[in-house]
Amino acid sequence: MRLVFYGTPALAVPALARLAEEGTPPVLVVTRRDRPQGRGLATAPSPVRAAAEARGIPVATPARASAPAEVKRIASLEPDLLVLIAYGQILSPELLEVPRLGALNVHFSLLPRHRGASPIQAAILAGDSETGVTTMWMTAGLDEGPTFASIRTPIGPEENAGQLTERLAELGARCLSETLARIGRGEMVREAQDSERATYAPKLGREDTRLTLSESPLDFTRRVLAFAPRPGAYLDVEGEPLLVVAASPVDRPASNTLPGTAGRVLSLHRERGIELGLRQGSVWLKRVRPSGRKEMTAFDYANGARLEEGTRLPIEEYPE
Repeated sequence: MRLVFYGTPALAVPALARLAEEGTPPVLVVTRRDRPQGRGLATAPSPVRAAAEARGIPVATPARASAPAEVKRIASLEPDLLVLIAYGQILSPELLEVPRLGALNVHFSLLPRHRGASPIQAAILAGDSETGVTTMWMTAGLDEGPTFASIRTPIGPEENAGQLTERLAELGARCLSETLARIGRGEMVREAQDSERATYAPKLGREDTRLTLSESPLDFTRRVLAFAPRPGAYLDVEGEPLLVVAASPVDRPASNTLPGTAGRVLSLHRERGIELGLRQGSVWLKRVRPSGRKEMTAFDYANGARLEEGTRLPIEEYPE
């Protein structure tokens, strides 16, 4: 089967590696152009480009994958299928019409739930007990095409986005492999999605990562998990971000919270960290990363900042 593979981040690498290992490497890998990365902002290839070149697979890095010249280039390869995993661009209808069998997207949710750019974070923020991966036939609508197969997996109660992403990347590789094997046997599943059950996971920005004292302890903790380890959810402490890497709700009824405790250090514990008061309830800040410094336990941070029980953290709040 002649495949053209579209992908960019590390999330897509296990699927590309598995294709190569199973003897069906793509005839071409299309990925985003090299970009500045890291503290030094040195230009570096995408993880998918690095993985493809290490395996001797041809790579293209067009500015626009759906430009007429690129559509013509892909057509000249006479692909049976296009496979897309977190590429970063929407493919045009003209490009989707090129392959003989169609175009498959590996989406990291159980469609139709969490269509869109951030399904992994959305599942954690929503408190979903499970998620998964789905192979979907691409259409002009965003993640609206008929599905082929899906694999489900539970979300651990303390599993963060980084950990879940690693598991889903491997699950995505398996789901794609099984889907291609079934297509090779002549199976062509096209199951329409129930759009009435669809939810949307938009692209998230910095404002979505900001923690507030108005959140419930559970929502506060979910936000921390959804953005750990990168880019990190943060408290705005005197204009500087204090990244919260790990947190958990305090097992105490919110009705027991005394007035005026929001933003205060309610208690300190060597293992649990800093108990931070919210408007309703409190949370344990377990691990943090102050601006410009390394990650540390919240207890060590409290010692360095000379925080004591009753200290009010100067957390900036903004209108809801």
